[in-house]
Amino acid sequence: MAKPKWLTYLDENIENVLIFPMYFMMMMIMAIDVIRRNLVHSQWAWGNYVCISLFVWFSWLGCSYNIKERAHLRLSSLRDKLPREIQFCLLMLDYVLWIAFAAIAGYFSWFQIVRLHSAGSLVYGAEWIPQWVVPLCIPVSFTIIVFRVFQCVWEDIHAMRTGEPLQMQPKGGLETQV
Repeated sequence: MAKPKWLTYLDENIENVLIFPMYFMMMMIMAIDVIRRNLVHSQWAWGNYVCISLFVWFSWLGCSYNIKERAHLRLSSLRDKLPREIQFCLLMLDYVLWIAFAAIAGYFSWFQIVRLHSAGSLVYGAEWIPQWVVPLCIPVSFTIIVFRVFQCVWEDIHAMRTGEPLQMQPKGGLETQV
């Protein structure tokens, strides 16, 4: 049974669909704030906080994208020299650590989110932005990270069973995109 086109599109582009608008908004806020600071000698009180918050959001979503592309930090030059079975075990250890990190970060971030929500905290200078939206990036991003980890696990188990080479290098990087 084939996946619906929208699901395939979402699988291939979820990080980009979320990251690009955040990056664009961050750049626009910074540009407008610089213009306002130099021309009007004023700036938004909330501009810096919102830009930092957007950066945090797209950094964690970028982490998810790098896991999908297998471009996250790892010692692949060392692993390439190891036997295939050990490479596979180390990949599985990576995945277990990602899931454990996601569970710990997600669990403890909820306390902060609930505390900020129940207090009705708002971003200073912007009474229309609740503060709990910023730490919400942690459970949202780590949910996507865990999904990407399970995709990699599936691919690696399939490659190990069929004798195909394990994906040890990034799928696409600066080398192929420049």
